[in-house]
Amino acid sequence: MTTIVVTGRHRPHEVLFLVLSTVAGCAFVAGVKPPTTLEQLVPGWVLWTWYLLLLFSGAIGLASFALRDTYRALLLESAAMNGQAAAPLLYGLALVASGNGAAAFAIAFCATWAAASVWRGQQVRQGMRALRQASESGDT
Repeated sequence: MTTIVVTGRHRPHEVLFLVLSTVAGCAFVAGVKPPTTLEQLVPGWVLWTWYLLLLFSGAIGLASFALRDTYRALLLESAAMNGQAAAPLLYGLALVASGNGAAAFAIAFCATWAAASVWRGQQVRQGMRALRQASESGDT
């Protein structure tokens, strides 16, 4: 009998980013002004897309932690990681398009955040695949 161990569902850095995304997304949607130095470099639609992606992906990721059904929790976490990858990627690309060299640190941070989210999303999908295979073979 195969034993499946799903590790790392509550990794501290992931939880931190999900909480910060949810809080920042809520704050920005509610009208709190983000730092104006970078905000001025990107179009308004990028900002709103960034805000909403932060809000919804953060909330979905946090909701996944409350589910008892491991497969469904991983499904939600996978969706959250898609948003957590898309939000900083969009914002980082908008900063790159601005051509302002002062945004280099923010661009690097966004690229690293997006890459980490893609990596975690892949880990989650591997866990889902293992659960499906175990379920199909009757090893659960």
